[in-house]
Amino acid sequence: MTKTIVIFGLAAMTLQAVPIQLYRDSRGRFTFFYPSSFGQTAAGTNDGFEDRIAAIGFSAFPARFKGEAVLTRGFPLLDLQAAGGLYDAITLEIFPAPVRARIVANLPRLTAGSLCQALEQPTHLDPNLSALASLPSQQKGSIRQVDVLRNINPRLVTCRASGDVVVFDKERSFSAGDPVQHVYGAVRFLSPPYSTFHVIAGGDAPDAATLGVLSDLVKSFKVS
Repeated sequence: MTKTIVIFGLAAMTLQAVPIQLYRDSRGRFTFFYPSSFGQTAAGTNDGFEDRIAAIGFSAFPARFKGEAVLTRGFPLLDLQAAGGLYDAITLEIFPAPVRARIVANLPRLTAGSLCQALEQPTHLDPNLSALASLPSQQKGSIRQVDVLRNINPRLVTCRASGDVVVFDKERSFSAGDPVQHVYGAVRFLSPPYSTFHVIAGGDAPDAATLGVLSDLVKSFKVS
């Protein structure tokens, strides 16, 4: 199904018509619209695994690190280590389940009001907290390393919250001395049984129109 939607450029303050497609979940749980230029959809990373209720990849997403549309439940976690490795569901898989659960229980919960602050913080969890005192020193060291993974010298270029949606662009490095990369996207915080619907990509700096398109994509999410 192809339609036309009006997208509002966040910085350019101009209107442009963008051809879009309707994505309808095969299990009838939700729908959303996405630009036709994103190409074909397919199951994304860890689609349906644990709290990643759905992950939808796009064959022609215009970024070096392609964004996926991801629906989550439970504790809000974000793709591409946007807020460091401890807030990334896939990165957290390196920890045994009990340790992962303890980490998540002690991380500040992301909300529309707190996400911008979390994105610009270099670290998010002190491994010396009393709640983590019983962990072996090696695991505490791993927590410290994962927390800063792909989050060296974070700097927000822009981060705007409007209602339940946050749109951001951030600079960071994978590790000390590495080139600066951008990570950017739109996150919509949802009511239970869901927690977020987000699209996060990375690589070169996005323009205002791209951020506007991603914002509209997550805003179009609708439970069936």
